[in-house]
Formats: sequence, C-alpha cells, structure tokens
Amino acid sequence: MGVADGALRLAATYLSTREQFGRPLATFQSAQHQLADCWIDIDAMRVTLWQAPASLHEPDAARVVLVAKWWCDRAGLDVVHRVQHLHGGIGVDVDYPVHRNFLWGKQIASTLGGSAAALADLGAVLAREEVAS
Repeated sequence: MGVADGALRLAATYLSTREQFGRPLATFQSAQHQLADCWIDIDAMRVTLWQAPASLHEPDAARVVLVAKWWCDRAGLDVVHRVQHLHGGIGVDVDYPVHRNFLWGKQIASTLGGSAAALADLGAVLAREEVAS
C-alpha cells in the first residue's frame, strides 16, 4: 500500500506541474480518471488491510487475510502501471523515482505467488467452508 500511495503522490505532483497545450496535465479528464482509479484501489487496499488483523480472532480470518492479499497484489500492480503510464516516456527512465515504485510494486505483487495464487487459495478456503456447512 505504501508503494502504491507513494506512486500516486508522484503522479499527482508530476501532473500538476507538467503542462501540455498550455494547461497542466492534471486538468485533463482522462488523467483525472486514472488518478481517481488509483485512489479507489489504494483505499480498497487500506480497507482490506485493516480488516485482516481485526478478524484474526474470527473463524473467517483466513478468508479475510486472503482477500486483503489479493486486493493488495492486484490493485498495487494496477496502480504502479497506471502511474508509470501517466508519466509518459519519463516513467520508464530508470533514473526517475517513479520507475523505482514500479519495480517495487511488481516485486511485492509477485511475492508469495501473486494475486493468482491468493485467489486460488481463497477459492480453496471457500470450497472447504462450503463443504463444512
């Protein structure tokens, strides 16, 4: 969540200072929609992350933790991809800070199998719960 949040801050700063056609890029509707999607993803990551430790005493703790892992893997990767895209050509420059966020986001998202593994584990947990009930 921290990497995605840092990437979003870099994008907001960059888009508010960079101009195209005499206007800041942040005033373009398509850029605003991309930033809004990033903010929603980060907020969903935050909500599921806070739910996970709060549910550790509950019987559905494994499900809640896997949902948080899936959200963070999937949304975190989406955010760093969008932010790099919003930076245009400078986003792929290895000396530019947003590239570090992109690499960190990719690495973290694939840790412990990534979103596909979290989703498969969640499916197994749900199947066991269904069989048990």
